[in-house]
Amino acid sequence: MFEQTTTLLEVKNLSVSFDGFKALTNVDFTLKEKEIKVLIGPNGAGKSTLCDCVIGKVRPSEGNVFYKGKDISRVTEYKINQLGICRKFQAPGILERLSVFENLAIASRVNRSWHKNLKLGISKAERDRIEEVIALIGLEEKRHMEAAYLAHGEKQWLEIGMVVSQNPDLLLLDEPTAGMTAQETAKTAELIRKLVADHTVLVIDHDMTFVELLAAPVSVLHQGQMLKEGSIDEVRNDPEVIKVYLGRSQEQEGQEQEGLDA
Repeated sequence: MFEQTTTLLEVKNLSVSFDGFKALTNVDFTLKEKEIKVLIGPNGAGKSTLCDCVIGKVRPSEGNVFYKGKDISRVTEYKINQLGICRKFQAPGILERLSVFENLAIASRVNRSWHKNLKLGISKAERDRIEEVIALIGLEEKRHMEAAYLAHGEKQWLEIGMVVSQNPDLLLLDEPTAGMTAQETAKTAELIRKLVADHTVLVIDHDMTFVELLAAPVSVLHQGQMLKEGSIDEVRNDPEVIKVYLGRSQEQEGQEQEGLDA
């Protein structure tokens, strides 16, 4: 029974094919309750496909996805969201002409129709919850500011807050620090570490500095297969990971720097 285990999500022997192309091959992956885990890998490694299977956007060719002990491999995306799995994509999906508070008010309600939500009164309990999330994401002084005027990092934090407002058990965060400054990246890592008090979090990223700040277990995908799982130090020192991912990343960074210096 699920109540007797701490495993929240289990992916077993998962394979996905697109017109003969194997995007994933026999992938096994688990997440425990109130755990942060980071998924990394080169472009095309299968990271997004794995998450798409978890949220019901893509159907596996083989294998299964279990959530709280239940097979959700063929459950619709909408119903999976209702079960308590929410995904934040790389680009913020906020309503820029509404305030921080209004965005969170809409996200926290079952009916997402903004014009209906803004006409409905907000109860004290709802308002208290929204204020809790605003404090969590550090936007107290900008609660009434239109989202369009937020800095890039603040927009990302607002969308994380919108996901959190839905009270999911599992959050999937797709490159949450894309385009951020070093300071914003550090604040995002701090925010995500706070989330595990009430949520399980899977982060997809390739910024190794950010991954180090999270200090969480790391899973490495390569060509649709699980290459390595372990601590950040174990992953950094693994010869195969260095060969197919970290070495390539360092080489690309060097080439980019040479281009800037030219």
